Amino acid sequence: MAIYKYVAKDVSGSSRSGTVDARTKELALNLLKTQGLYVVSLEERKDTILDQILSFRGVPGGEVVSFTRQFSTMISAGLPISRALEVLASQTQNNTFKKMLTDILRSVEGGSSLSAALGRYPSVFPSTYQALVNAGESSGRMDEILRRLATTMEADRELNSKFKAAMVYPIIVFIAMLGVFVILMIFVVPKLADMYKGLNVPLPAVTQAMIATSDFMVNYKLPLLIGTVIAILLIRYALKTDEGRFLVTETVFRLPVFGKINRLKELSQYMRTLSLLMTSAIPIVEALNIVSSVVTSHTYQKAALEAAKQVEKGNPLSAYFKGNPIFPPVVGQMASVGEETGKMDEVLDRVANYYDGELDHLIKGLSSALEPIILVMLGTMVGFLIISIITPIYKITSAI
Repeated sequence: MAIYKYVAKDVSGSSRSGTVDARTKELALNLLKTQGLYVVSLEERKDTILDQILSFRGVPGGEVVSFTRQFSTMISAGLPISRALEVLASQTQNNTFKKMLTDILRSVEGGSSLSAALGRYPSVFPSTYQALVNAGESSGRMDEILRRLATTMEADRELNSKFKAAMVYPIIVFIAMLGVFVILMIFVVPKLADMYKGLNVPLPAVTQAMIATSDFMVNYKLPLLIGTVIAILLIRYALKTDEGRFLVTETVFRLPVFGKINRLKELSQYMRTLSLLMTSAIPIVEALNIVSSVVTSHTYQKAALEAAKQVEKGNPLSAYFKGNPIFPPVVGQMASVGEETGKMDEVLDRVANYYDGELDHLIKGLSSALEPIILVMLGTMVGFLIISIITPIYKITSAI
């Protein structure tokens, strides 16, 4: 997600400046417009060396969740914001986060609003976080909003942890399989090839293919290593661009198992974020624009922006959900209920909980679904090696 510096004027004509995080310049512009700002200039901020170091070291998600939960408790107990920040900064073990909180504290003591101070670190406190804090400042319900935000962040972290845990076994097996293949091709097969040449017997096509693969890997191991490193760096760079992220997310959406998991994850995040923003009394158009900067899929980003435009024209949100095939029918039906009862935020939260349950069920079965694929790949590799090695030996013994 990119960080954009802006200079703008508010409704009173006063100048305002700051940063906003968004996936594209268009999304950043929409976010600022929904805040009632007339944008004078908007440009992507280039990270300084210090920013890159802080970004590299990072702040764990659990640290931010813990901060949010404790911050909510302190404010609920009647502690002033500046004092709460001071206490939390002194208790934080992560030096990077400690420096951030100290800087935020100085900004607040200097007269800045908390949401504006948090906006200095959009990689840690994204647009959703800033908008909710801003809503808490306006409504006087900061403790309640932060408590809900912490609960949502904890749910997201738990779901991501389950997904990563389910992927550990397949990834370890795949890496081990790849490592064994490389070792065999570079160290074992060349010795077998020399032995076969000494016997001066015709080799079957499968064995010739194995030896040719081994020769290629041995003769070009340095270019292959350099090429692999360059490919990894290019992929990492591509993932930092809007086009690269779009290509990856849309490709993943088409995969059999991972596609459904990611669709449900995006849908749940869409609904939960929208519910959280609406619960905090953020206008629905502004909330939808913020949602567009939170979801990672271009499809759902576009859906959030289009929904905002339709609502702005006076059309009900449920009508847009019903007319867009990326949303299951139940989403449109539940949104209609929310509009009729005036409890849209509660209804959307229930929809998000439902898809969280579906997602949890899919993730639990992920390892089981991948095991047959891994076994087929492993069997194919072992079979190829056995046939390639044994066939010539069998022919030699038969000839004797």
